[in-house]
Order: sequence, then structure tokens, then C-alpha cells
Amino acid sequence: MAVVRVINKVSDLVDKVCSAILVALLIGMVFTTSLQIICRVFFSALSWSEELTRYFLVWSTFIGASCVYKKSGHISVTFVQERLPRKLRKAAQILVHLLCGAFFVIIVYYGFKYMDRQGNQLSAAMRIPMNRMYMAIPVGGSVMLLHALNAIVNILVDKGVAEQ
Repeated sequence: MAVVRVINKVSDLVDKVCSAILVALLIGMVFTTSLQIICRVFFSALSWSEELTRYFLVWSTFIGASCVYKKSGHISVTFVQERLPRKLRKAAQILVHLLCGAFFVIIVYYGFKYMDRQGNQLSAAMRIPMNRMYMAIPVGGSVMLLHALNAIVNILVDKGVAEQ
């Protein structure tokens, strides 16, 4: 049971950190876009603002997806699961999280490969290494993998299954 508590605490802590990062990224997007509008109307357009906003969006997409996965907020079709007996429902939920976990492993693996392949490229306006932007893929996938493991552990100890 100590392992379960550690996994729960780590997952919860990572989720809180990701939520704070997500809020900062969204605030950064609003600020950068607002600044671009003001500069475009009253001065001259900023060359870097669209690129920065795009990268904030990419990072917020992967970080946000992990936060939503933690809270089981992604769209899902559960009417079949809800009609199953308790033990079969647990098995179905575990299978779903195992399949998601396998997908997250693939995301992490190919995210690192893509990051490595594009690592020497620089962004057009800000001239920052693109591997920093592509790092969002394996980071987001890793966090979702952690949350999938946490969900499986919770189902196994009966925290994640609703009563019939």
C-alpha cells in the first residue's frame, strides 16, 4: 500500500505542477497576443509574438491533455462499461488504461526521436532550438503515462471503480 500512496502523491504533485504551468502558459498566450495587437495597431508588428504564442499553445496542449487525463475529463463512451458486472468493469477499465498507457509509451518514444531529429533546427523568428518546442511531446506523454499508471493502481485497490 505504500507504493500506491507514493504513486498517488507523485501523480497529484505532477498534476498540480502541470496545472500551474498550464495557467502560466495560457496567461503568456493572452499577454503575448494582446501585446501583438496593441503593437500592430499603434506601432509596428512584433516579429516574434506569433511564434511564441504558437509554442505556448503546443506546450499547453500537451500539458493540458495530461491534466484532463488525470481527472478523466477526455470524452469517452462508457455505457458498455457501466452495464458490466463489477469485476468485468474493473477489467475493462484496466484494459482501457493499459491501451492508453501503450499509446503514451509510443508518444514518448517517437517524441524523443522527433525531438532528436529536429534538434539542430532553429525557430524562424526567435532563433531558439526547435527540440525545446518538440520536447512537449515526450513530456506530455510521460505525464499521461504516470497518470495512467496511477489510474490502474487506483482501480486495483478499488479507488477508481464506481459502485453498481
